Amino acid sequence: MLKLRRKPSPFLLFPLTLLLVFFLASPWVSAKEPPKPKPQDWQINGIIAALDDGYDEVKGLGFWKLGEYELKNFDKQKAESIAQKAVKRLNDEKVDSSARVTIGNDIRASAAKALGSLGEAGAKYVPDILKSLNNKKIDVVSRGYAAEALGNLGGSRC
Repeated sequence: MLKLRRKPSPFLLFPLTLLLVFFLASPWVSAKEPPKPKPQDWQINGIIAALDDGYDEVKGLGFWKLGEYELKNFDKQKAESIAQKAVKRLNDEKVDSSARVTIGNDIRASAAKALGSLGEAGAKYVPDILKSLNNKKIDVVSRGYAAEALGNLGGSRC
């Protein structure tokens, strides 16, 4: 066994430990967001069916799921239909905001998230999204998702 004659200096051990941690952790650090998956036809058909459901929770989950997909190069007719439904939900005063889709997110937030992922079809409704941002009856979480949708749509208009 190796025996040291004196204790190593903490001034030497600390920088060495810091460098070791940095080099071991750096391969896992990435600022790039993973790309959104592209939906298949059967997934979109199921989600569109959920948007026509009678329960607000089911509609909200459909919008939420749409927001998880890359829809910028999507069928224009379906995208326009989805965008119209999302805008209707986003600005509907009668929507029950207690109907939760996920923790802390209501149906309006889900609709805004879906609009932000629709590209050109969602970009047509920027004035409606702005209207929802100024509506104080809509909760802060939903307005935050509406602002994020505007940011996502900004790149599709350029």
